[in-house]
Amino acid sequence: MSTDDINKIETALQEESGITLVKQDEIEETKSIPQLTEEEIKKAKQCQICQEKDWIYTCPRCLTHSCSLKCVKKHKEEALCSGERDKTAYVPLQKYTETHMMSDYTYLEDVSRQSDNITRSRMDTNKDLKLKSAENRAKSFSRIANQLGILYSSLPIGMSRNKLNQSNYSKNLKQIFWSIEVNFCFNGKKERYLEHSFPQIKPFSAFFENLLLSENPQGKGAYSTIRHQVKLFIDAGIDQFKIALKKEKSPRGHFINVTTHIDQLFKDVLKGEQIIEYPIFYVWLKSQEQPSEILVLEDKKQPLITTINSEQEKADDVDSVVEHESKKVKLDKEENVTIEEKKVEIEMEDNTVLPEANLIIGDDE
Repeated sequence: MSTDDINKIETALQEESGITLVKQDEIEETKSIPQLTEEEIKKAKQCQICQEKDWIYTCPRCLTHSCSLKCVKKHKEEALCSGERDKTAYVPLQKYTETHMMSDYTYLEDVSRQSDNITRSRMDTNKDLKLKSAENRAKSFSRIANQLGILYSSLPIGMSRNKLNQSNYSKNLKQIFWSIEVNFCFNGKKERYLEHSFPQIKPFSAFFENLLLSENPQGKGAYSTIRHQVKLFIDAGIDQFKIALKKEKSPRGHFINVTTHIDQLFKDVLKGEQIIEYPIFYVWLKSQEQPSEILVLEDKKQPLITTINSEQEKADDVDSVVEHESKKVKLDKEENVTIEEKKVEIEMEDNTVLPEANLIIGDDE
């Protein structure tokens, strides 16, 4: 007989006799369950904190039974229990349910979210530090350029022209290395080129010599390409160049004619002019027409004093400014000292007279 047939026969006998048949294994399980006394049952129902009333609440973390909010607070204070369920507590496999599985899944999601938040926070912090550092560098550079008489200003961090600018101040060499944009205009065309790290103490003509004529040009630019594109200028020679500096913070098309200042120091070429990020020059040949972008061409108003007499003449304006300021402070201090000494002498003279005057006043009184 099959198992199904045996089960059917047992069910039919139970219905006829009204007697419930109990299997042997069920009887053994019933015998194995410990029987609690009434006192033990009553104690198990008591609050584990006050032991007066029956418990109502169970602590999610340590499973302590309590009867009221007062007992809950007392339990947290005495046991230093947070009252939060321990999501990483060990659960035997026999007691592991779907609820535990969902709890573990939620816990892993929380950990992943917290990790992502920390990563983003670090990225934001690094971004803020870099932005602040860039702003400080821009302010420092602007201050040094202004000391040289250059009306310099920078664009907000992140703008395209700001990103292209690599102008910087060398503390060791104590001079500015400029980024320079040059637009070669010829036959209605324009070839734009951006060169970096040109020192302020060199004559402006050295820039074109390095870019167009030097056999061993200094820099990382594609010199062969640019020389091929502007071969017309190389054949004509630098003395045939006409050079105009774009006038910033002015109406469109306004330029400054700096052709006659090409042999001056580059810092003197920029002195007194408005510069945004880096200077922009337009170059064309004297034999050709003026570029259409140049609507107004003004002569440079401020006279340039510094000239190049020899290669050893490399004075730094920043040092001269600092030296001048220090001398000025020193003179001011000396003047203050002499003034103070004179005041002391006058006071001493006055003090010699005052006691006699006081005595006279006292005698009169």
